[in-house]
Amino acid sequence: MYEEAASVPLVLAGPDIPISHVCKTPVSLVDCFPSVLDCVGASAHPDDQNLPGSSLWTIANSADEDRTVFSEYHAVGSEHAFYMLRDSTHKYVHYTCDNPQLFNLVDDPGECHDLAADPDQQALRVERREHLQTILDPDQTDARAKSDQRELIESFGGQKAVLARGAFDNSPVPGENPAFRSHK
Repeated sequence: MYEEAASVPLVLAGPDIPISHVCKTPVSLVDCFPSVLDCVGASAHPDDQNLPGSSLWTIANSADEDRTVFSEYHAVGSEHAFYMLRDSTHKYVHYTCDNPQLFNLVDDPGECHDLAADPDQQALRVERREHLQTILDPDQTDARAKSDQRELIESFGGQKAVLARGAFDNSPVPGENPAFRSHK
């Protein structure tokens, strides 16, 4: 969840996008769905009205906003999940099996000084933890992801059978059968 991986610049161009404008508003993949709807002039289905995210066109044409973006990591082989909340000033990283991390991205862009244990930052750390809980239950989500991964591995014959089949080029989306390839 370091900036090199989590803060990938987004380049947007096209009609109604300001030319040579640098937008400092944090964005996330959840902004893609409303952006596609906006692009094609469609409205969200009623079941999708309350999904998170904002159109990238709206964001690009608005004043910079200090909004919080969320990310999570559940890779197969990772012992436990971790979650990130990031705004224009701070990044909070929550681990289900370890202490959290808190960084001031303005004063410490290299994320070298973890502020999570700093008593002066306790209120911010608690606020971020509570904000994360409004999005999901980290422990419950981690347990569900691991259970789903175990079921998938078993459906392919177990861990040894999966490892013997090789690797695959992409992370399969739900419902996709992975195409294994061997390095032999």
